[in-house]
Amino acid sequence: MYNKIKVLLKQEAVLFVLLILFIFLTAFMPGYMSQYPDFVDWKTIITLLALIITATGIKESGYLEKIAGQMLVKIHDERSLAFVLVFLSIVLSAFLTNDIALFIVVPLTLCIHSILNKDPVKIVIFEALAVNAGSSLTPIGNPQNIFLWNKWGISFASFIIKMLPLVLLMVVVLSVFIIIVFKKNRLKIAGDTVKISVKTKLGILSFIIMLLFLISLQFKMEVWMLPAIALVYLVFYRKVMAGVDWLLILTFIFMFIDFSMISRIPAVQNLIMNVNMTKNGDVFVLSALISQIMSNVPAAIFISKFSGNWQAVTFGVDIAGNGIIIGSLANIIAIRFLKPKDNRVWVNFHKYSVPYFLITGFAVWFIIK
Repeated sequence: MYNKIKVLLKQEAVLFVLLILFIFLTAFMPGYMSQYPDFVDWKTIITLLALIITATGIKESGYLEKIAGQMLVKIHDERSLAFVLVFLSIVLSAFLTNDIALFIVVPLTLCIHSILNKDPVKIVIFEALAVNAGSSLTPIGNPQNIFLWNKWGISFASFIIKMLPLVLLMVVVLSVFIIIVFKKNRLKIAGDTVKISVKTKLGILSFIIMLLFLISLQFKMEVWMLPAIALVYLVFYRKVMAGVDWLLILTFIFMFIDFSMISRIPAVQNLIMNVNMTKNGDVFVLSALISQIMSNVPAAIFISKFSGNWQAVTFGVDIAGNGIIIGSLANIIAIRFLKPKDNRVWVNFHKYSVPYFLITGFAVWFIIK
């Protein structure tokens, strides 16, 4: 029993920390308890849950294993595979959002590395960095962009033009990282080729449901779609619902509450008031650093109350997705797919993300200061 609890605490380290922080903040700031439901971005929670359910359905269908096998026929070395998966993440995240891109690419990556009998940790970390970079390009690429785009009424085309230099910089630096980290080692399929059993009906159903849900987001009907999705799987494929990562949902709920509470601490608010909010460089640095404390989505909401410099704020919160793992919700989603049994995964993530954040962050600061 003790060992099981120990493993669970390691696997759910982020949730455990957020829970402790929640208890601490509630004890010292009890006046906000009635507002906890308002602190949670329920649209994000609903979207995330629907995607987790459908992604689990796709995984259970076996289609990803089939696609993985087909990819390995055409890709022959480790570096080429890394480039394909990273740039697939970049493109998908720009138009389907960073979270959705991860729900497509990471399970595919896990299938590929299962066939190769290789550790997928490095490439999944790079996919997290990739979706943070790619999603920065468009107003619909991530939640903070959607918020800032709507708040200041920027045109779709203008947003992309302004963000393009940032994204190109992040992609170029990420490409250099790939060349350094991934070698041109030849890929070898481990063992004998195993015939993959594909559950065609489940796979087709899951792909269709995911597509319908993405369409429902455009019409703001996700609240009605989620119960329908859950009902379909409960009736026809209960195993899918049993495989859903419910603790990830709980992690995000605590994250929204905790960081909303932190943003209301007088010392934090006073810190913002002491910064010169008229300089591009100062606004950028503040946005990036605050995002390392409370994640970039709540940071975008928080900083926008003090500054109307949308480009500096957007640059800061987007580039800050790469840094400390809580800088972006996408990072936690990516690492959760790995089901880490020890702390090495978290250490490895920061081994790549922090240098990447510092290099790109300094370059952007130098350009816009």
